Amino acid sequence: MDDTMTSGASAGAVSRPLSPEEPAGAPAAAEATRSLAGQARQALTGALDGQKGAAADMVEQLAQTVKRSGEQFEGQQDWIASAIGRGAQELNALAGTLRDKDLGDLSAEMGSFARRQPALFVAASAAAGFALARIGKIAAADLSRADLPTLPEAAHDGQ
Repeated sequence: MDDTMTSGASAGAVSRPLSPEEPAGAPAAAEATRSLAGQARQALTGALDGQKGAAADMVEQLAQTVKRSGEQFEGQQDWIASAIGRGAQELNALAGTLRDKDLGDLSAEMGSFARRQPALFVAASAAAGFALARIGKIAAADLSRADLPTLPEAAHDGQ
């Protein structure tokens, strides 16, 4: 038996000795795992891209609510109204960004937004969390026990 393994993954494959601990199929299994992980990443990215529009709508609604709350301070405490108005503008810009950019760009943009408006970022995160919890409760209320996935029974020795 040959103690070297040649990887056929590329044209310039390099032979390397197998270690005693490494089974002969380990490189193929590792490649299959990488391929599966890549497919899962693509599926997740596709699913998240599909939800960007709904998230942008939620952020836009939050911006409108923030703007209306800031209007209550106009004429009495203009500096508060101005700060709240700037926050609402940032949220509107965030909604536009959600619609226009891919997930990598969005991650960088979220970090930038959090640094520019940390209090508003925390408030928006909390509002989004409450909204997701409400949606989860509504979705869970429509499920019955029969709708939930079940695990197969495990066979035990002696039974």
